[in-house]
Amino acid sequence: MIDAALATDEGDEGVDLALTVTNDAEDPVTLRFRTGQRADFAAFESPAADAAGDPRRSTAGPVWRHGEGRAFTQALGTETLAPGGSATYEGTWRSPRPGVYLVVGTLTAEEHDAEATATVTVG
Repeated sequence: MIDAALATDEGDEGVDLALTVTNDAEDPVTLRFRTGQRADFAAFESPAADAAGDPRRSTAGPVWRHGEGRAFTQALGTETLAPGGSATYEGTWRSPRPGVYLVVGTLTAEEHDAEATATVTVG
């Protein structure tokens, strides 16, 4: 099983994001990727929340996505996490508008779902 945690920090360039995934299993886990992208990050405006309070369910979609408009190497890749081992994938949301956002970090590995969220207040 893969667990995930998302750390955020407002820096000079914008909001720095770090998705850390950890192997909680007793055996090594191999993460398989279709491209050079290891994680994706998306930001949703909190006021756009649906009745359940989750802005990801809004029809407006994310206001920013880390992978959008970026080119990633088109080569298969793998990373193996030992039991208890972890890996951290980083991104920066440059120059976001002031507001409150739900940021979602998602591992892009083929066979392992891992996602973490954090609320970010900008400005």
